[in-house]
Amino acid sequence: MATADRPSRKALRQARSAQFLGERRQQAETKGPSAVLAVAIDQLRSAISQLPDARQADAAEKATQTLDQLRQTLTES
Repeated sequence: MATADRPSRKALRQARSAQFLGERRQQAETKGPSAVLAVAIDQLRSAISQLPDARQADAAEKATQTLDQLRQTLTES
């Protein structure tokens, strides 16, 4: 159990993960938009995997639908 002076292990793990992904995103920005996109997709995948099992399938389906809609919009223009 976390105390007021000490954050929980989960909070520490989430902070390390956020820092790692933030650093990856900054590094990707120097490589260009395709690299940033790859990191953003990794971040989305990570966020979905951290959801409770009961919500993961729905979140993955919504993310896939959104990406499919974006792809379709881009191919139509």
